[in-house]
Amino acid sequence: MSLQEEWVNQLKKELKSSELGSFHSEIEALHWEFTDNNTSLPSFDFSSKYHADLTFFTFYKVINSIESNLEILKDLNQGTQGLLLCWDLLPDLNELFKGVMFEYIQTRIIVSNPDELLAINQWISENNPKNFTVEFTGQNSDTVQRIDGFSMHAIGANAWQELSYVCQELRQQLKVLPENAPLVIELAVGENFIIESAKITAFHWLCEALLTKHNRMDIKITLRARLGWRNKSHGELHTNQIRQSSEALCALVAGVNQLCIPPYDAMFTENSTALSRRMAVNIGHLLKEEAHLDWFHGLIKGSHIATYLVHQLCNKVWEALAWPDAFEARLKASVETTIACRIQRIKDQSDRFIGINYLHTTGENRMSKVPEIGAFGLPYLFFETN
Repeated sequence: MSLQEEWVNQLKKELKSSELGSFHSEIEALHWEFTDNNTSLPSFDFSSKYHADLTFFTFYKVINSIESNLEILKDLNQGTQGLLLCWDLLPDLNELFKGVMFEYIQTRIIVSNPDELLAINQWISENNPKNFTVEFTGQNSDTVQRIDGFSMHAIGANAWQELSYVCQELRQQLKVLPENAPLVIELAVGENFIIESAKITAFHWLCEALLTKHNRMDIKITLRARLGWRNKSHGELHTNQIRQSSEALCALVAGVNQLCIPPYDAMFTENSTALSRRMAVNIGHLLKEEAHLDWFHGLIKGSHIATYLVHQLCNKVWEALAWPDAFEARLKASVETTIACRIQRIKDQSDRFIGINYLHTTGENRMSKVPEIGAFGLPYLFFETN
């Protein structure tokens, strides 16, 4: 009898059970059992590459330049390190950035409309802001290319689907990006700590594999994680704070260059409350300045369970990248199945979320503002309202 068999028999004896627990996720299509503790699985640690110079960002969806400027100045007064901004219509940039001292922070704007780039570049040439970066999802020599994995998470995709989308986009970009080009890849962080940390680690592995395969180790990749909204509740301030802290911790220990912690109510109201914004900034302060968790490199060192899950994710993504045709249609169909599964599990309380489908007050206003559209033209998924 092997040492593992002796160990399993002893566990069954102490637990007074003939079977041991196992893990299977209907949504993630991942599994693990005790017999999967395979010490021969190879493990790689690229976390230090994506962990250098960690910067915390605060998120702004700009609707009104004056109001957003007030929010920015308040957040800067609380010590935020970076600004991450986007909008539907180009705002008045002079009004938006009035009083902002760019030299002390990092500022990044996400642009999706190529028609806006001329006006933005004109403003940049006139004001010459320091540490100011324009991220664009298309090809443009004046911007940093961006691959948006967050838009997949936002609509309800699971970990391997988000990674497949990102890696397919990365594979396409590697064919056209000039030498030494910068590239931003944004992943989301969801509600399952182990799965999400395994997702980030799997991206490290997949990214290195794609860069090596295409002989593009010259590409300068910045990995950013952004916390999502789908598991946040309109009225559960303290529960949301716990969720945000856990998700931020997950991204930190898994290894990212940048971490954006949006206010939990950014998708529920036109303007986030001062308290929710301060909470978002202070979570970063506590994890980095107090706990010094940015010193931690490599989540999966010594963990056979995490290593096994990372291998599963990598294998699923690699299989998807080998689909012979109709990649986008097949991935979209798979995501729609996952979305339906999420919604059903919320409705029947197979998955319980405090303040959403468990221990909540039914009379509260739970409507979100104008729905955001994510990947494949699908709307953002909110567990509370869907």
